[in-house]
Amino acid sequence: MDVFLFIIAIVLIGNFFSYKKEMAKLGTKVDHAENNAIKSELDNIKQRLIVLEKIVTDKNYDLNEEISSLHKGEHHAQAKP
Repeated sequence: MDVFLFIIAIVLIGNFFSYKKEMAKLGTKVDHAENNAIKSELDNIKQRLIVLEKIVTDKNYDLNEEISSLHKGEHHAQAKP
């Protein structure tokens, strides 16, 4: 009877460690997938930031902003009698 319990204990312990090993593999796969998604999103954000920096530092953008603010100033001045 003791031998039978010993064999069952060994099998259960072996299955437990096998289970833990498989769960670790799955966790690593999920981590890699999440990291790839985060890297992709970061690359997209970097590209958008580059575009925004180009827009803001563009001389025509500055000129258009000044003209727009002048038009707003004229509109407010005309609205006030």
